[in-house]
Amino acid sequence: MIFVGFSLNNPFWENRFQNIWNRYWKVSKNKNLEIEFYKHSSILGFSFTLAPVARDHAGILFNFDLLGYTIDFNWYDSRHWDYKNDCWEKST
Repeated sequence: MIFVGFSLNNPFWENRFQNIWNRYWKVSKNKNLEIEFYKHSSILGFSFTLAPVARDHAGILFNFDLLGYTIDFNWYDSRHWDYKNDCWEKST
């Protein structure tokens, strides 16, 4: 997994979350795309996460924060990882 991020939070505003808009699309059998816009306590920030396999909902997540608003782009796998057998869990 690769993670790069930076965040500068407002210390006078509680760490709260207020969803403004979100949208989700099923792209293929196991892949999904999600875009979310919400209000948060971050003044300025960004993060990028790349987790291709070996974790639940593996994929790419990018978010950008500016003046209390955040936008997330998430391309992920809907399956869970079976850590014992080192493979995707089988659907039942």
